[in-house]
Amino acid sequence: MSTTRAFKAYRIHEENRKVVARFEQLSVGDLSPGEVVVRVSHSDINYKDALAATGAGRILRRYPLVGGIDCAGTVESSDDARYAPGDPVLVTGCGLSETVDGGYAQFARVAGDSVIPMPSGLDAVDAMTLGTAGFTAALAIHRMEHNGQTQLRGVRADR
Repeated sequence: MSTTRAFKAYRIHEENRKVVARFEQLSVGDLSPGEVVVRVSHSDINYKDALAATGAGRILRRYPLVGGIDCAGTVESSDDARYAPGDPVLVTGCGLSETVDGGYAQFARVAGDSVIPMPSGLDAVDAMTLGTAGFTAALAIHRMEHNGQTQLRGVRADR
């Protein structure tokens, strides 16, 4: 993909010590460095995203940044041998909308290690319906099951 082709992105700035967010025309060359360019088809809105876009929480570590802590879509281009154009992928966490540009854009450029091949049985809609919050909850449940957690073992008698 050309690094100069314009696309729409929701970018968060700090202006006069206030957080200001707006839609802008960007190019891939304007985004944080990364080996994989994703054509974003879906993202979601997480509580953390609302804090970042309004300035209610100090989420962003630098300005300006594209908002959105996750995204899903297809690989547009890749310098990482693990990913080829057309591969369905998702990206969650990994500093998106904290230290690197996030997923509220038509394209995202991210590190290859941040990209996750779309799991079998999921598509971009399902992945972003679950979002980072759902993924985090699923990891917590998985860890509790792995540790043999049960309802009876999870309640302390002295409470």
